[in-house]
Amino acid sequence: YIKKADNGCYILCPEPDASGISYAGTPYHLLDRDPMGDDLESVMLEQTDIGSWVTETQTAIEDADALNVDQAYRLTLLELGITDDTDAS
Repeated sequence: YIKKADNGCYILCPEPDASGISYAGTPYHLLDRDPMGDDLESVMLEQTDIGSWVTETQTAIEDADALNVDQAYRLTLLELGITDDTDAS
């Protein structure tokens, strides 16, 4: 969170005092906040919960890891000339 200092520089500040944010070094004005005196793009922040996305991603990674281990196991068996008769149809 940022606000404009008396000398015209943007400074970090607590959220209640902020008029804007800085993202990747670019300042943005927060909607419904005091104007910052510049022609900054106005944005709105929305709080989100990405916990379910993180859980889904972790599950996908674990599934991919399990498939990789299974594939390495089967390739090793093939290299050793060992067949797995349980999967044969």
